[in-house]
Amino acid sequence: MRATEVTINNKDNSYNQHMHVLVCVEPTYFKNTENYVNQKQWIQFWKKAMKLDYDPNVKVQMIRPKNKYKSDIQSAIDETAKYPVKDTDFMTDDEEKNLKRLSDLEEGLHRKRLISYGGLLKEIHKKINLDDTEEGDLIHTDDDEKADEDGFSIIAMWNWERKNYFIKE
Repeated sequence: MRATEVTINNKDNSYNQHMHVLVCVEPTYFKNTENYVNQKQWIQFWKKAMKLDYDPNVKVQMIRPKNKYKSDIQSAIDETAKYPVKDTDFMTDDEEKNLKRLSDLEEGLHRKRLISYGGLLKEIHKKINLDDTEEGDLIHTDDDEKADEDGFSIIAMWNWERKNYFIKE
């Protein structure tokens, strides 16, 4: 499982896109020196794969459940999936700055898959019939079909010429 996270440096307003990767390994992986890939090797692998002229930051660790009632795998998935973009990292008291940051995020992350599954986790994802992360229903996430009777709907449509949303009457 791979989750892409974007953080911002508030000093220079630069963005840092990085990945959190969950790799399923045999329980003996961290004890087996024959197949174990150490920190220095991971750095060299990433440096070569990304064609970098510097050593990237790479942190490899075993994830353990924080909640004794959750399975190890569920805890690991929860930990990895929480990362993509947290609004509290981007929003400030400056509305103009917020709009610029949101515009940058929209442009930079357009058509990007922030969470993806592979191998064992892809099989588990299919078995438990999770919605597709791109096409799934993000509105109706539970079986409760009750609507707030005092609520109302606002529909915003994207205007490609103006590159902005407009409220549909």
